[in-house]
Amino acid sequence: MRTERAFGALAVTVLVIAAMQVSLFLVSWLVNAAWPESVVRSLLSNEGIRWFWGTFASNVASPPLVWILVSAMAYGALRASKITTVLWPPKVMRTYRQTFALRVTAVLLLLFLGVIAFISFVPHAALLSATGQLFPSSFSRSLIPTLAFCVAVAAITYGVLAGVLRNTSDVVRALSDGIASAAPLIVLYVMAAELVLSVCYIFRWQ
Repeated sequence: MRTERAFGALAVTVLVIAAMQVSLFLVSWLVNAAWPESVVRSLLSNEGIRWFWGTFASNVASPPLVWILVSAMAYGALRASKITTVLWPPKVMRTYRQTFALRVTAVLLLLFLGVIAFISFVPHAALLSATGQLFPSSFSRSLIPTLAFCVAVAAITYGVLAGVLRNTSDVVRALSDGIASAAPLIVLYVMAAELVLSVCYIFRWQ
């Protein structure tokens, strides 16, 4: 029931965004035709049509889309590995194999975080900016993908050692299922990103 409601709300949101996009075409054309000297550019002009079609791919191919994809993959791995079922509640009974898998995963996480700390937080670290700043820097720009990678590797490691993920196909399926679960968000992002950038184009904010 909750899933149906969520999809229903998403469908309404997508329709609203689509209607706003169409309205933007018409309103920008009317304003530009009525006041040619205004800063408003028309999306129905030759220039506007070339911009809309020519930059569509580059408009949506942005870091937020990558963040959604890698976060979804991490979620898929986390869900398929069932690691959360042995972490909460804290007093849950674990088998020897689950305990061993958790310990190895914890060691791997500590090593990974140690490497990230070494190349991010020490003076003159590789992921710092040219001026030695953490924000903005390579570290800040890759923070979400790094966290997603960390979660995915930890979940896959646990899943393999615990026998939940038995082969490569299970791992790939888990990552793919994560992306499938985020498909509605991807649809919403593509629509919203193009709408926002269309507004920026109309008012010459880019």
